[in-house]
Amino acid sequence: MKHLPIAGLLLLSLAACNRTAAPPAEASAPAKDTAAATAPADADLAPTSPADPRTDSPARLDGFGGARLGASIADVRSGFGAPLQGLGSDAAGKPLPADDNNDGCYFLRPQDAEDPRLMIEGRKLVRYDVRSTGIVAPGGGKVGMTLGELQLLYPERADVGPDKYDEKAQHLRVRPVQEGAAIIDFALGADGKVGSWRVGQTPQVDYVEGCG
Repeated sequence: MKHLPIAGLLLLSLAACNRTAAPPAEASAPAKDTAAATAPADADLAPTSPADPRTDSPARLDGFGGARLGASIADVRSGFGAPLQGLGSDAAGKPLPADDNNDGCYFLRPQDAEDPRLMIEGRKLVRYDVRSTGIVAPGGGKVGMTLGELQLLYPERADVGPDKYDEKAQHLRVRPVQEGAAIIDFALGADGKVGSWRVGQTPQVDYVEGCG
C-alpha cells in the first residue's frame, strides 16, 4: 500500500474545508394574475342582457323575455313566446285585435296575463309596464316596495321626483350606465309603496297617461 506524503494530505483537507455548498435556487415568484375581473359595476343594471346575471325574472333593461326594446312588432310577437293581444275588448269582453300596421302608440299584453304591457310606437317596442308583484324589475325592485327599499337596491343614478297629479305620490327614476340606454321608472303611491314600474326608452318612458 502506498502512503501519501503528509503535505499532500494537508492540501486535500484544506480543499475540502474551502468547498461551500451551492446556494439554493431562488423560488420562482408566483405568476401575477393578469386576468383581472371585468364584471361591470351594477351588473343587474347593465344595458345588455349578456351582462345581466339574474335568472329570477324575464325583465331586463334591453327588453322583456325574447322581446327586445327597439324590435319590430313582428319580432316582438315571434320572440315574446306567448300570443299577444290588445288591451281593448268588445261588449262581450272579447279582446279586440291590435292593428300591427298602426304607426301610432298602443299596448299589447299576453292573452293569459295582465303583465307585462308592451308599448308599441312606430311599429316598434319602446317600453313595457308592470303592475303585478310577481315580476322583478332589473336590479331587484318590485311592486309593493318602499322608497327606502328601492334606494338600497339602486344607490347610484336614482332620482326622486314628484308625480304629475298626486302631490303625495313620487317616482324613482333610475338612470342607465350608458347614455341612451333604457330607464326604469318606479311609481310610488300616496301610501309610499310601488304601485307599478316601467322600463323604456325616452321619450316614451316618460309618458304619464299611457300613450300620452
